[in-house]
Amino acid sequence: MDDIGRHLLNPSYPLLKVEAPAEHRQITLDTKTFDRYVGQYRLGPNAILTMSREGDRFFTQLTGQPKFEVFAENDRKFFLKVVDAQLTFDVTAEGAATRVTLHQNGRDIVAQRMNDADIQHAGEEAAALAQRIKDKKAAPGTEAALRRTIGELQRGEPDYTQMSPQLADVTRQQLPQLKATMAQLGALQSVTFTGVGPGGADIYRVQFEHGATEWRIMLGGDGKPAGIGFRPI
Repeated sequence: MDDIGRHLLNPSYPLLKVEAPAEHRQITLDTKTFDRYVGQYRLGPNAILTMSREGDRFFTQLTGQPKFEVFAENDRKFFLKVVDAQLTFDVTAEGAATRVTLHQNGRDIVAQRMNDADIQHAGEEAAALAQRIKDKKAAPGTEAALRRTIGELQRGEPDYTQMSPQLADVTRQQLPQLKATMAQLGALQSVTFTGVGPGGADIYRVQFEHGATEWRIMLGGDGKPAGIGFRPI
C-alpha cells in the first residue's frame, strides 16, 4: 500500500519519486542560452518550477523540493542526474521560452511560463496557503471529494471525468491494485481532517473496518482532485 500512496500522491509533484537516471549525452552551451529559460513555470496547484542560473550552471527547483542542477542535451532539452527526469522547452521564433514539459515516470507534464501578474498571484496564493497551514483549515470540498473517490475505488468504478488528466492516468494504471487494497481494508468507518501538508494537500485520517490510513488530497482550480494518495498508519 506504500507504493500506491507514493504513485497516487499528487502527480503534479513528480520529482518526489527518485529513480536511477537514464543515460544522456551532455553538451556545453553558451550561458546566454540558459538565460532565455530562467523564470517560473506553473506546473500544478501550489507547484511552481523555478529555473535559475548560477554562473555557468543551470538549476531547477520545484515548490517544496531541493534545488537540482540540470544539464544540456541540446539547446532545448535538459536532464537531471539525481533523478530520472528531463525538461524540454518550447520557444518563440525570437527564442523566448513559452513553456516547459517535464518528462518523468512515463508522463509529460506541461508548465506554462508565468508573467509578472502570474507571479504576484502565486505569491498571494502562497501566503494564503501558509495561513491555512497555520490555522489547520481544510480547503472547501476536499472531504466530499475524498469520500466520493473512496467510494468509487471500493466499487472499482472511478469517475475519471472528476479528476485531473494526470491523476486519471495514474488511477487507470493502478486500478487493479487499488481495488484489491480497498477490498482488504473493508468498509469505511470514519473520515477525520487532521491538517494541511506543506504542499497544500489536506490530510485526513480514514478509518476502515480492517485498518487506519492517512490520505492526502489536493483540488485543482476546477474543483477536481489533482492529487490523491494514501498510506497505512
